[in-house]
Amino acid sequence: MKKTIAPQKRDKSLVPLSREHHFGLLFAWKLRQGLKNGTNLEVMRSYVRYFWNNILKEHCQEEEWLLERLLPSDDTQRARLQEEHKLIEALVELIEDGCPMNKDLFKVLDQDLVDHIRWEERELFPYLQAVAHSDDLELAGELLAHKHDPRVDAFTPEFWIAKPKSE
Repeated sequence: MKKTIAPQKRDKSLVPLSREHHFGLLFAWKLRQGLKNGTNLEVMRSYVRYFWNNILKEHCQEEEWLLERLLPSDDTQRARLQEEHKLIEALVELIEDGCPMNKDLFKVLDQDLVDHIRWEERELFPYLQAVAHSDDLELAGELLAHKHDPRVDAFTPEFWIAKPKSE
């Protein structure tokens, strides 16, 4: 029997970050689809660069900013978040600099990002909600919302859409 994971009750201050996690999971899915469709790796490299510069980099910075305000500097969860963000950024840089291009780098980025997002949603955010003072969480959420612009993924070409086979 497959184990189902109940949806987490998310503090409203963390909702914008949780919503963006959907974008991150969709980004990973698009990479998988691109590889499956045999997309030119240069197009996929451009997409990784685009997504990092327009969505993911700032998202990571906002999460780190939030944890700096809510957790002590020696907190292991905070350290894990920062370390995983560094690893994701290093993978993005390897893809950007990659010569020759390597499909496996895209696969590793996909898997590491999905694993990281799942950890944040299932462990980090519930932990934050349990240990951070509710007033601090609310204030940090208000500050985050004030400086947070909705992100849009408008990359073209849409390489993740399978092209119909010619007959």
